[in-house]
Formats: sequence, C-alpha cells, structure tokens
Amino acid sequence: MDRLSSTSALIAALRGDMLRKTEKRPASSPTSRTSQADKGTPTAAKSPAKLRAQLVDIAREVDLTDPASIQNSRVRLVRAVLLWEYGEAFREHPDWKPLMDHIIGTFEVDDAQNQRYMDLLSALKSSKHK
Repeated sequence: MDRLSSTSALIAALRGDMLRKTEKRPASSPTSRTSQADKGTPTAAKSPAKLRAQLVDIAREVDLTDPASIQNSRVRLVRAVLLWEYGEAFREHPDWKPLMDHIIGTFEVDDAQNQRYMDLLSALKSSKHK
C-alpha cells in the first residue's frame, strides 16, 4: 500500500471538511465575512512565491549534518505548507496533530521519501530566491 495515497485521501477529506465548516458559518457583516474567509477557507489565493520564500528561509537554517535540525525542519516545513494551503484555522481542526504526525512520520520511516525530502531541503537551501 502506498503511504502517500492514504495521506492524500486524508488531506482531501480534511479539505472538504474545512470547506463545509466555513460554508456553514454565518457572517453578520461584510467585514466579518472577510475576516472569516481569511481564517477558515483554504488559502490557495495566497502567493506561491510567499510560500516558497518561507520554505527557503526554513531550509537555510537547517544543518544538513545534524539529525535534530533536519527533524525540526520537517515539522516547520510541513506546518508551513498545511497552513498556507488550509489557513490558520486549520490548527484547530481535530485532525491537525494526527495529520502532521503522519506526514512527518512518513519521511522518517520511508527511505525513498526521506531522500526526496533531503533533496528538497538541499534545493531550497541553495535556492537563489530572496
């Protein structure tokens, strides 16, 4: 069984759950509608360039010879991507922590995924961005 397919299915289910929850929230004024949209909806409208810059910053702080630094970067990188995709309100979803743990755990137990992660870190670290 492909480890990433179960993660992808979980992410898709969480995306649907977040969208349903935000559609059910009543808004009392135009301003509150805007702030609720910013907090609760997926943030696909945010700039991919901003996300990339954030990931580059995280990667540049990583010591590739230090396992603790690499582990910390996994947590920060996964968190940044999930929050960029789903918004800050996603932290309050009951599956936030299990999803984070599952994604990070996949990198740790699957050598191929770990190698891809290390390749990503190296590419981001040497990126000319910013």
